[in-house]
Amino acid sequence: MRIEKKLNEQHLKAVCDVIADTNRGLTKTELSRLLEQCHIQLEDDRKSYNGITYTMGLNKRDWLYNCFVNEINQSQTFEKIFLFIEKALNPASYINESSREKYNFLFEEINKVLLFVGLSVSKEGVLSEVIEAKTLDEVDRRVNNLRKHLYNRAIHHEVEKYCIKDLLRKDYYDTVFEAAKSLAERVRQITGLTLDGSALFQKAFAKNDPYIFFNSLKTESELNEFTGLKELLESIFHLVRNSAAHTPKINWKIDETKALDILTLISFCHKYLDECYKFPKQS
Repeated sequence: MRIEKKLNEQHLKAVCDVIADTNRGLTKTELSRLLEQCHIQLEDDRKSYNGITYTMGLNKRDWLYNCFVNEINQSQTFEKIFLFIEKALNPASYINESSREKYNFLFEEINKVLLFVGLSVSKEGVLSEVIEAKTLDEVDRRVNNLRKHLYNRAIHHEVEKYCIKDLLRKDYYDTVFEAAKSLAERVRQITGLTLDGSALFQKAFAKNDPYIFFNSLKTESELNEFTGLKELLESIFHLVRNSAAHTPKINWKIDETKALDILTLISFCHKYLDECYKFPKQS
């Protein structure tokens, strides 16, 4: 998707301050490598040594800013700048545990800046347009607090995969709708069934001919637990997925707290599904 947004001088400086932060940002070598990958010309950092005197020159934040400005002036576009940001936040570059802290810092702080121009970088390292933030409090709530809430609730990774971009957009309607659909997709993946909604859950969790199991289904307690998960999955679909599907988006009211409560419930189901297996069938 082509990004139409632009960064003003303050936004551009703020991005450079984050990416080239002295202690937690990328090194000069890492920055140079990314600039070359994006075909952005490396500007002179004004450092010199004549054998007697050493001139310090520009710090890496100001040097990176000059590289960006020169590219923008030459191309009259922010295309390569946005590509640089995506590459800087490519999760594949932070696989080692020792680099996770740097990644988390860059991901959070760059998104804080970008939200003010209506942009956001996803966990996959992809830029997209979102609702523009107006205040620092709003930015903190959308980036810091939301991430903290998800972490504190130990939200299942399947839920994050389906909805993190919508949460950053504050689009709670799409967030819970997509997360609810993820439950049916998990059941289909486990069972091989192609049904949807109640028909899927009724078929998958049929007591006399189940397609899925997570216990021996021998005791009353085990049967009750088995039935309980099926009914919980159906209830979520009736409460969230079906309601959202048949209600105009503008009329379906949900705030952040309610969205987090629903996501927690969906996450609970996913953790149960982690323990589920396909029931062996006679060929």
